[in-house]
Amino acid sequence: MRGMGRRIRSSFGLGSSRVSIRPQLAWYWRWLINLLALGLVGGVVWWLVENSYRITGFNAEQARQRIATLDEENQRVKSELDTARSTLVERNRQLQIERASQTELARNVAQLQEENADLKEDLGFLRRLMSSGATPEGIGVSDVKIEREGQTSEYRYRMLLTQGGQRKQDFHGRVQVVARIAQGSATSTLTFPDPSLPDTTGSFDFRIYHKVEGRFRIPEGAALKGVDLRVLAVPGGQVKLSRTINFP
Repeated sequence: MRGMGRRIRSSFGLGSSRVSIRPQLAWYWRWLINLLALGLVGGVVWWLVENSYRITGFNAEQARQRIATLDEENQRVKSELDTARSTLVERNRQLQIERASQTELARNVAQLQEENADLKEDLGFLRRLMSSGATPEGIGVSDVKIEREGQTSEYRYRMLLTQGGQRKQDFHGRVQVVARIAQGSATSTLTFPDPSLPDTTGSFDFRIYHKVEGRFRIPEGAALKGVDLRVLAVPGGQVKLSRTINFP
C-alpha cells in the first residue's frame, strides 16, 4: 500500500514531470550580438587612440614636426661645430707658425746684435790702428776672448790678428789651441785641431789684419784651467805668436 501511494504521488505531484529551460534567442542571433559588441568596443578603442591628443593634449603631427625641426637644428649645430673646429685648428696652425717665426726672428736679431758688436770691435781696432800711424813689425794679436757656450762643455774663442811693418807679402798660417784641463786630481792638455790632421787644416792668409773665430770642446765633467793660443806659420808649423789665458 505504501509503495502504490508513493507511485501515485510521484505521477501527480510537483515533481511528476521534467522541465527543460530553453533560451528565447537562437544561437546565430547571439553570435551576431557578440560580434556587434566586439565591433563597438573596437570602434571605441580606435576613437580613443585617434583622438587621444584631444583628451590628453598630445598631437602626434605636431610631435613629428617638432622632431623634424630638432633634427634640422641638430644638423645645423653639428655643421657649425665642425666649421668652428676647422677654424680653431687653422688658427692654432697659424699661431704655431707665428711663434716659430718670432723665435726665428729673435734668433736672427740676437745674431745681428752679436755681429754688430763684432763689427764695432773691428771698427774700433781699425781706428786705433789708423790713428797710431804704425804697427810693430811681425804678427800681433788683440781683442782675445774665450767664452763658454751656455752650460755646455764647448768654448768659443775670438781674436784679431795683425801684421805690422812693411807687409811685403801675405801671412799664411793657422791658429792652434792648447787647452789645459783638470779632471779630479789629474791634469792634462788637449790640442785643437788634432795634431794628426794636416797642418793646412784651418789655415788662412791675410795682409793687414784677420779676424779668427773657432770652437773647441773639452770632456764632460772636466774643468778648463787655461788656454794657450798659438799662431803657427804654414808650412813648417813655426810658432809666430803665443798668448796664454788662465781660468780660475
